Amino acid sequence: MVDALRQVTTEAANQAGEWTKFRCPVPSHGRSMGDRNPSLGVKYDPRREKTIVTCFSGCQQEDVLTVAQLRVRDLFDHLPERSRTGYRPTQPRQPQPATPTQRTPRSARPTPTGDLGAVTGARTRVATYTYTTAANEPVGQVIRYAIPHEHGIEKTFSQRRWEPERREWVPGGFAPVVYQAPIVAWAIDQGHPILVCEGEKDVDRAIAAGYPATCNAAGAGKFRPEHAEQLRGAAHVVIVADRDRPGFDHALQVHDRVNGLVGRVDVMQAATGKDLSDHFDAGHDINDLTWIPPDQLALYRESPTRFAAPRGTGPRQPSATSMPRRSAMPAPELDWGLDR
Repeated sequence: MVDALRQVTTEAANQAGEWTKFRCPVPSHGRSMGDRNPSLGVKYDPRREKTIVTCFSGCQQEDVLTVAQLRVRDLFDHLPERSRTGYRPTQPRQPQPATPTQRTPRSARPTPTGDLGAVTGARTRVATYTYTTAANEPVGQVIRYAIPHEHGIEKTFSQRRWEPERREWVPGGFAPVVYQAPIVAWAIDQGHPILVCEGEKDVDRAIAAGYPATCNAAGAGKFRPEHAEQLRGAAHVVIVADRDRPGFDHALQVHDRVNGLVGRVDVMQAATGKDLSDHFDAGHDINDLTWIPPDQLALYRESPTRFAAPRGTGPRQPSATSMPRRSAMPAPELDWGLDR
């Protein structure tokens, strides 16, 4: 917990007894004026085998954890579902229904560790994705980490922003600019289609293959009107939806926010696998993406749970919503300009 907070905020110089003090990283803290007097405390409770996180100014624990890209379960030494002898949670934790504005984005969610076993090594930085303005001025970075476990790799993310006056990177979120903004601006000027993916990895794969692409920071559910405005004037936007429920909801959010700002907008999915990287890894070309016709989008909007997979994780394969294609609605022909 302490390490995660150090990635997004500043540790206090003077500590207080058992508490490790930080500046509270919640954006709305102090009426959005920031935490001038470190008021976030962290300490370990050995009796409950739990880390206590408290903002003494009243910010909610859930908001602190969201900024640190953690979940409540990360505060416990032993997860209740693992049923260690002698350990029981003080209260059963009831799942809370998520709304589009409350859902933690996929890219910000750590890989669940319950099935990965114990940690077997140190966290390492895997990639750093730099966000800039269209003029290539630095704005912020998303940093991807990997933590080895017995049965797999957990991935986590942090953000930091560029402070021009101090000329240094500072932990925390940054202004809503699209990823690879200079390429986006160039594609708009040249009239080329622009792919909108869910994460930076897929964007970089697309650009390496010769296709203009972008995304927003923090993944699914975080595409804001400010991001959409930066796509204004694009001839054609192609949204590549991840093959899960949050991914498809995110694609619809992007669709609705760019619709009317761009010449044309389509939603597509990988022909094989979950995302664009899987699509490329399977040997497919960009023009092999599976097109989602407007009638399928409309049916999904009306009843998204009707088309969910058995565990509720997303639309069934092979198509986004497992609805038949209409022969009168052929997939659009794409002229990428760069794929020749």
